[in-house]
Amino acid sequence: MSRIGGKLLLLAVSASLAAGCQKGEEGNRSGNAPESKGDEQAAGQSGTIGQALAQSPDHSSFVGAVKAAGLEATLTGSQPYTVFAPSNAAFQKLPAGAADNLMQPAQKGQLTSIVTGHIVPGVVTAQDLTKAIEKGGGKAQIATVGGAPLTATQSGGAIMLAGPDGTQARVTPREQTHSNGVYHTIDTIFMPG
Repeated sequence: MSRIGGKLLLLAVSASLAAGCQKGEEGNRSGNAPESKGDEQAAGQSGTIGQALAQSPDHSSFVGAVKAAGLEATLTGSQPYTVFAPSNAAFQKLPAGAADNLMQPAQKGQLTSIVTGHIVPGVVTAQDLTKAIEKGGGKAQIATVGGAPLTATQSGGAIMLAGPDGTQARVTPREQTHSNGVYHTIDTIFMPG
């Protein structure tokens, strides 16, 4: 596929996901019951994504990275986002000292690139990802705020994401819905390609 064709596919999938999410949000605002089990499990969560992650004992390393990158306002604002938040165990997979090095002020640019590579504009639920993967013949590309695409596939019933560096991460089955979007927990950190 040509580079232009690939970019058009990426834009089309992102637009399709955003449109599907907006339709789902409208249905929820009109009082319709959520259609997916994941939505039912996550319904009723209050606060923003940033507030929820800050309270999660499993995401303290990612919250530290968000703060060090100066992106706290992004996850506590009103604009909707989807965050693929690496767990603390994902940070432990990095080479010794790498996480501490990234938190240094001199590494802010690289850290910002890493964090924004885990954030997608709009609301993308697990159900949306599954539909996009099916529609895409087994995979779907999603544009991140940082500009690098993530590629979603399914393996053994689980949603997998591949980062720009080819790293594979498993998405936990249950997303958390909040006032400004959703977050999914992943088990690996994506590095810029």
